[in-house]
Amino acid sequence: MKIRKSSVAAAVATVAAGAMLAMSTPAYAATTITVWADDMVAKSLTTVLKSYEKANNVKVNVVVKDFGKLRDLFITASGAGNAPDIMAGAHDWTGKLVASGAVAPINLGAAKAQLTAPAVAAFLFQGKNYGVPMATENIAVLRNVKAAPTAPKTWAEMVKNGVEIGFDATGGDPYHFYPLQSSFGAPVFTWNNGWTTTLGMGGANGANYANWLADQKNNLKAGIGWDDLICNLATGKKAYWITGPWATNSIRDGVKGKCDGLGTTGYSIDPFPSAGGYQAKQFLGARGFYLSAKSKNKVAATKLLTTFLTSQAVQTQIYKDGGRIPANKLSIKAAGSDKNIAGFAAAGATAVPMPNIVAMDSVWDKWGKAEAAIVTGKSKDPEADWASMVAAIQKIVDAG
Repeated sequence: MKIRKSSVAAAVATVAAGAMLAMSTPAYAATTITVWADDMVAKSLTTVLKSYEKANNVKVNVVVKDFGKLRDLFITASGAGNAPDIMAGAHDWTGKLVASGAVAPINLGAAKAQLTAPAVAAFLFQGKNYGVPMATENIAVLRNVKAAPTAPKTWAEMVKNGVEIGFDATGGDPYHFYPLQSSFGAPVFTWNNGWTTTLGMGGANGANYANWLADQKNNLKAGIGWDDLICNLATGKKAYWITGPWATNSIRDGVKGKCDGLGTTGYSIDPFPSAGGYQAKQFLGARGFYLSAKSKNKVAATKLLTTFLTSQAVQTQIYKDGGRIPANKLSIKAAGSDKNIAGFAAAGATAVPMPNIVAMDSVWDKWGKAEAAIVTGKSKDPEADWASMVAAIQKIVDAG
């Protein structure tokens, strides 16, 4: 397997080399599959792909791309007819990738049973699957076990012992509030074998959530800095913090000059209790592999995707390198000794994929601002302001 950094010079050299190979390489030469990926995924593939290449008479050329630019570079390359066969990316890119004609549907076949249901659902779009999931990520309740010896069963219990969400006083944070909102039966969009473009957070359930949110103005404080969030949990000033795996190292180590950490045993990772009577469902983010609609090696690329990149060996290696929850069920089991992986995986068992539809880009801003106005007490009519927000977003979504 070859791995390289992307550059203009490298691209020119590749074209020239390709021309020479076309003239000199025998017909039985190995098929070359090109994969675009960020540094972390590329590193993992370097470790595991050699045996696959040898056994299947293929060459896998992994090109490292900046993750923040990867989606748009792929779409541009697809339009120009020089896209790679496979791209590693995030599940919420799916809508834009499909709309641009850059990716092809994938039949997971027998591999589907090896993968967790939420990870598979993340790549569904308009009833079709467009990705091979490799890893997932979700938030949970981090608990100081000394301040609260057992996992919370109710929101009232969390309030009593002290709970924090790191949100902005103006922009809110719909992502971290979502498990609470969903527990009122008010999903961001409705679901029908994939997310639809009909908002689901309006009506009576949405109104109930808005009123509840207004009641939290004395329980939840906006604008708390990162170090304070860490120290409030680490010192037991607050027993719970709604956050993700990115916070665990800080909780373990503390903040130099401000507070000691909780080590590896002083905190727990718990699922969300319901605040509104329905099951709390946080968002799940997924990473995976897409098949290019313009791939000239679709058969070989699909085989690599569905028989190898879904396997326990590959996904365990990606977990080891990147620290994310594997999508492969056996890999999760193998990672069970890792407290953070096991804890967030268990807490995210009911998580729902963050919407991967293009319309989601129109949602976050108005949603967060309405939420912030209500929870900080700036809204004088939470029900009306929430309904107005939902109507405004639906109008934008319907307009395309």
